Amino acid sequence: MKIVLFILFSCIVIQDVSAQGKEYVCTPCGNTCDNMVHDGPGTCATCHMKLIEKSSVRFSNLTIDEFCKRIAANPNAILLDVRSAGEFNGTSSEVATFGYFKNAININVNELESRLDELEKFKDREILVYCSHSRRSPRASYLLATHGFHQVKNMTGGVSTLSVQGSDCLKETFVAHKK
Repeated sequence: MKIVLFILFSCIVIQDVSAQGKEYVCTPCGNTCDNMVHDGPGTCATCHMKLIEKSSVRFSNLTIDEFCKRIAANPNAILLDVRSAGEFNGTSSEVATFGYFKNAININVNELESRLDELEKFKDREILVYCSHSRRSPRASYLLATHGFHQVKNMTGGVSTLSVQGSDCLKETFVAHKK
């Protein structure tokens, strides 16, 4: 009996020691809590998303300037707009629409998981993900990365923060909706 208790206690101690040193973050949601690090699993007190191991977040965040540079440096990159179709094509009367990047694929973040097969052929290509305010694109980027997409990059800020004036890159790649 003592041996069984010793083995059980040893397993608990080993499990506890192996959990130490792991960092946890909320499932990417685009809020400031994405940057808060926790020492164990649970739920984010800010956004109520599940806390996940920080090492499982395998996408990069890019500023708008970096995003533009990636488009210019890699014309084969896939641009993925995860807003609604109305936001993408400028027909939404419910929210501001802003515009879109030329040649972008539009798949609403709410449909993305069920439509991953449409993107399967791009698993090894660079995928540049964006939305309007960078609330949906981090979720989409995380989803893609957890489904085996290897070069996922998220644009922080979203297209609502773009200023096409003064940016040659944006003038060439972004189509603003008429207001």
